[in-house]
Amino acid sequence: MIISCLSASFKNFFFFLSIIIIHELGHLLMGLFLGWELDKICLYPYGGVTKFNEDINRKLIEELLILINGPLFQIIYFMIGYYLFNDESFIYYNLSILIFNLLPIYPLDGGRILNIILSYFLSFRLSYYLSIIISLFVSIIFIIYSILNNYTFNIILMFLIVLVKVFIEIKKRNYYFNKFLLERYLNNYSFSKCISISSIKKMMRDKRHIIFNNNSYITEKEYLRKLYR
Repeated sequence: MIISCLSASFKNFFFFLSIIIIHELGHLLMGLFLGWELDKICLYPYGGVTKFNEDINRKLIEELLILINGPLFQIIYFMIGYYLFNDESFIYYNLSILIFNLLPIYPLDGGRILNIILSYFLSFRLSYYLSIIISLFVSIIFIIYSILNNYTFNIILMFLIVLVKVFIEIKKRNYYFNKFLLERYLNNYSFSKCISISSIKKMMRDKRHIIFNNNSYITEKEYLRKLYR
């Protein structure tokens, strides 16, 4: 009995860990293919994180490809493992991790993908703020739903951990915006599309800007040079 329990526990641990590793491997390989510099890979009891040492102003399509490649690798692993293992635990862990990770909660993949989609249409600042507000709302809803439906403590704990992460992101909102602007000031990015805006708060990713200032238009570089001088 003890041996069978240990065997089952090891099997579940193997399934869970292998799913996380395959998922993060998807992010890693796409990032390296696109020339991103790896910072570190962290594995936690509730999942993993692949961090790259790159500018916020890297192209949106590159970040999107890196993000979706994690779930894509996991889906491929699920299809292969479904026939290799034919095990309910493998199916449960795979689907649970996939669905959880794709929830629109920042900094999960789903929240980051939402932020990128918003960034195609909205300013960097507004898209980030909306992503955080949605993340906060969704996290609280799932915590309340989990408690009311008597979900296990582990599930409630995961959502609480994610909620803490959301609050950390809220505290970092000004830091990220200032980093976004500073990168624009220090580096020369070659964005093909140029738009006119009335304030740096309306600056967008993947675009150059002409800013209306003191009854005249100046480039974003000129504006930022005055700002950081």
